[in-house]
Amino acid sequence: MLSVPMRTAAFRMATPLRLRLSTTAIVNHSQQTRGISSNDVFKFSESAASTDLPPLPTPPAPGLSVDDLVASGESVLEELGLWSWYKPSSYFRWGLESMHVHLDLPWWVTIVAATLTLRALLIGVPVMSQKLVAKQSMYRKEMNEFRDRIDEARKENNQLLQQQILLEQRDFLKSKDIRLGRQFLVMAANGAVFATQFFAIKKMVAVNYPGLSTGGTLWFTDLTATDPYYALPFISAATMALVTKVGIEMGTTADQMPPVMRAFMSYGLPVVIFGVSSQFATGLCVYWTASNAISLIYAAAFKVDGIRKIFGIPPVVPPPPSIAQKSAFSQVLKSYKDNKSIPPSMADLRQRDATSFKKAGRGKPIT
Repeated sequence: MLSVPMRTAAFRMATPLRLRLSTTAIVNHSQQTRGISSNDVFKFSESAASTDLPPLPTPPAPGLSVDDLVASGESVLEELGLWSWYKPSSYFRWGLESMHVHLDLPWWVTIVAATLTLRALLIGVPVMSQKLVAKQSMYRKEMNEFRDRIDEARKENNQLLQQQILLEQRDFLKSKDIRLGRQFLVMAANGAVFATQFFAIKKMVAVNYPGLSTGGTLWFTDLTATDPYYALPFISAATMALVTKVGIEMGTTADQMPPVMRAFMSYGLPVVIFGVSSQFATGLCVYWTASNAISLIYAAAFKVDGIRKIFGIPPVVPPPPSIAQKSAFSQVLKSYKDNKSIPPSMADLRQRDATSFKKAGRGKPIT
């Protein structure tokens, strides 16, 4: 084995002179240079910078889940997206939640109790409605006479006479302080209350508020599911038909309505309500049934003379027996036959002649 001096001599003999010089220069250059540190570029050392860093913040404690908040009695409306300060339905949801938590009521009882409380606070609306019904009943004979005169003018196709009778009717209503705007106000107020409660409960059902799925009773234990027996939709439709008949919600009774409207409100509307409510969750049907039941209780209470005196409601004049015995369908059928027998007006005749003239001009020539 060769020693170190002999291996060095052998390397010099085998390697050319130029390669040995370049290798020696690279080795000397690497010994003379050094790496660039962060202190040369940024004028600070890494050890000094590490001491200036603040300590890491403590991570926040994990928040409670929705079920934990419900168990502790806290509100979960914001967590479920059910709270908006500008929506009246949000405040009704807050009332439902407060009654359920603080009074420890089942959810179906909570819906009934909240509906009863809100309707009691807004008792002025049915009182106004009953005053309108009583005032219109005092002048039922005159209103029927105006209606019959308008029908006769329509049969004769006398537009000018119809307008004259409508002006007379307007002056008569104004002289008796009967304003149809009040009737629309009653309907709008009832519609606003209904929409507030309806959409409040519907949104809670849609997000599956904790406890609603087990907050029912009897056959509708799940308030987020539809009624499998269609009992609640049928009760809602039947009670709505009774509410329409007594006129507690609209400011007018069924016998004071026009025949077509009376037929629809007495028979068509309950069928529509049954078909629509059968697709709703039982929580909405419970509210609808409770609201109609409260309206019927108001109607029964306002038949007591003492209660009518307390609220200043005048007595209702009953309709004549001849008018009360007429059914809505018979009056609608009679009105339809009368409208079919109305002779065409001059404007209708001119329109028919113009249409026939255009068809004759554009059609093929007769050979």
